[in-house]
Amino acid sequence: MSTKGLIMNKHVRECIKLCESNGLTIKSVSKGKHLKIICEQGLIVFSYTPSDRNWRYSVLRSIRKLIVFH
Repeated sequence: MSTKGLIMNKHVRECIKLCESNGLTIKSVSKGKHLKIICEQGLIVFSYTPSDRNWRYSVLRSIRKLIVFH
């Protein structure tokens, strides 16, 4: 996994952990306005600064879609 120049705050670590725990193989992670996690199965884009706890449900929904449609 390439995290070159990426500051690993709690939100980023949790997103990476959720992806890995659901069976995704992470190739690289980049951040800007959005957090982009590139996996062997595809690309997942997250908000870098979530406003509430619902981001976790959104992450899990995106991961499930990626796994199902891969």
